[in-house]
This record gives sequence, structure tokens and C-alpha cells, in this order.
Amino acid sequence: MALYVGDSVVVKSGVLDPDFKIDISGWQGRIEEVDDEKTVFIRWDSITLQEMRLDLIIRCENENLNWEVMTLNMDEIEVAMARDSEADVSRIASQLKVEMFGDPRLNAGSRKEMGSSLLLTQNGVKSTIDP
Repeated sequence: MALYVGDSVVVKSGVLDPDFKIDISGWQGRIEEVDDEKTVFIRWDSITLQEMRLDLIIRCENENLNWEVMTLNMDEIEVAMARDSEADVSRIASQLKVEMFGDPRLNAGSRKEMGSSLLLTQNGVKSTIDP
């Protein structure tokens, strides 16, 4: 099966997250990179991001793992219809970062790193959160 950058894909049934061994069947996103025709780099769509548990996202932050993306083997995914836009993904990812920023489970190093790059838009005014 030929997969290309920009294709929307869904994770097949029974596939586990390579880091935490949790079931990620049905997670969807868009291919950002195709590596060596065996693996793909996927950015999760806004619906998948919304359905992630906050404790998983915080665990990823604390372990310096990017929860917005994942590399999977091509045989673990299949082409799907897009469920959102890339703007939706950015909006939801920003909302989740704001939501977890004050969570006590987020370690100080993660909070500082995230805060330095977190850009908020409130009432049309952009500002950065400082840890």
C-alpha cells in the first residue's frame, strides 16, 4: 500500500503504543513523513488528541515524549477519511497544553519547557505563558 505525506490514516485493531503498551486501535492522524517505506511519522488528529487521557499526555511530557505524534510501521495503519483540519489539530493541542500547564502531575522541567513555547490567543491577543 502506498502512503504519502498528508494522507489521513487510522491505527489498525490490536496495535499497542510502542512506549507504554496501551491499545491505540482507532487513533487517527495525518502522515507527516514516510521513512524507508516501512515506517511513518503521524501527527494525531484533533479528535484523537481530545480522546487522549490527560494523565497519558502528562506522562509523555514528563518522559520527554511528544504526545502529538508517533512513528508506526506501515502495516499497523490504513488509509482513512480526514475527520478534521490541521487548524483543528493546532487549536486542540494548544488547549490541552493550557489545561495541563497548571496540573501538579506535570514536573517542573516539563512545565518550564512547555511554557517557553506555549503561545496563547485570547480575545485576538497572542501572549506566551511563562513558567
